[in-house]
Amino acid sequence: MRSSLLTGMLATMALVNTVGAATSTCPSIQAIKQTAMINGGYRYEASQPDGRAWTGENPLAAASYLNDSTFHDARYDANNKTVTCTYKGPMNNDASFSVALKPVSAWNLIPPIGEWKGTYCEALAISKCSFTHQ
Repeated sequence: MRSSLLTGMLATMALVNTVGAATSTCPSIQAIKQTAMINGGYRYEASQPDGRAWTGENPLAAASYLNDSTFHDARYDANNKTVTCTYKGPMNNDASFSVALKPVSAWNLIPPIGEWKGTYCEALAISKCSFTHQ
């Protein structure tokens, strides 16, 4: 009886832990807003469905960087509980910027559909770098 009760409690706890998890991915270029900074460069922001924001700055960026860039990679930093997405321009183009989402608690990659290698994901499609979190 105790064994059945304990098994039921553990199954319920596992279900509760997965129910609270959200699935996210890096924002698309179209979802990112670019704002000029006072001393030069640009600030980048995009909203998450949960109300949090992806943010980043590049003090050396030109106005064209947002339009010239495409998604390059995503990485998770466990020490800072941050997911950072990097966007880069085509070869020989200096366009590059990143946006970060933090804090990201209970991060986990989504196998087998993703292209995560540990805490790093490089893919042509943003959807290949989806992750779960709380």
